[in-house]
Amino acid sequence: MKKEEILARSRQEKADEGIEYAMNRGRSAGVRALSVMFLVLCAFNYWKGITNYAIFALYWSYLGFECYGRYQVTRQKGLLVTAVLGLLAGLLFLVCYLLQYTLFQ
Repeated sequence: MKKEEILARSRQEKADEGIEYAMNRGRSAGVRALSVMFLVLCAFNYWKGITNYAIFALYWSYLGFECYGRYQVTRQKGLLVTAVLGLLAGLLFLVCYLLQYTLFQ
């Protein structure tokens, strides 16, 4: 394949690697920040005697859906297992949160 053909195909894809790189870096930073905030909120809630069910539900659901999205692209079975477990944990924590405020109030 000649250099001109490669460049033509690249132009047809209309994908900017720089933008994709920036978006991936942003997502990575977002996950790190989410994890730090998760730990801070969990520690604060533990200190105040508040349950973390809602925070756990959000965190595990997010990670489950992220792994599922990555699985769709890579087809790595480990990501699928992580996605299923994360989504299951998120759902169970949601149930715990709802039960806490419906049965015990």
